[in-house]
Amino acid sequence: MKIILTTIILTLFSSLSFADGHTSGKFNTSGTGAWKINAMDAGKGDMAITYDGIAGLTDKTPDSIFNKSTMHCIGGLTLQAGKFTDETGMCRFDLIDGESIYMKYQGEGTGGSGGTGTFAIIKGTGKYENITGTGVTSRQNLMSKAPGFSTTMNQLSGEYKY
Repeated sequence: MKIILTTIILTLFSSLSFADGHTSGKFNTSGTGAWKINAMDAGKGDMAITYDGIAGLTDKTPDSIFNKSTMHCIGGLTLQAGKFTDETGMCRFDLIDGESIYMKYQGEGTGGSGGTGTFAIIKGTGKYENITGTGVTSRQNLMSKAPGFSTTMNQLSGEYKY
């Protein structure tokens, strides 16, 4: 009798904890973005930059929560002799199920070329309200023909739980 009762209790807790089957996971998402750039150029590779833009993303794992999402980011950095170590910003991922996830990031790199960094998932909406996670990101700048804009290839990989 104790075994049956214990089995029922464990089954109940397991069902409550994993009701949607996706309370944690890994992701490896990438896509192309376009960014409106604000810059103050002091010359000789010294520059302050802020940016605001959006990217379309897909994930290598089709059932990832980040597959077929968009990413809106606002951030900035300061170049010294063409390099930066202080990039910071925040992104909102709009997911295919209508919910959103927020992350903050920091990075370093070379102006006009790209950069790498880390991020922390800090919150979400709806069923993702308590989501957390961490990961790494990289960006390769593409040749943009429009003044005041930048285009990039972006890659983010990490883990999450909610």
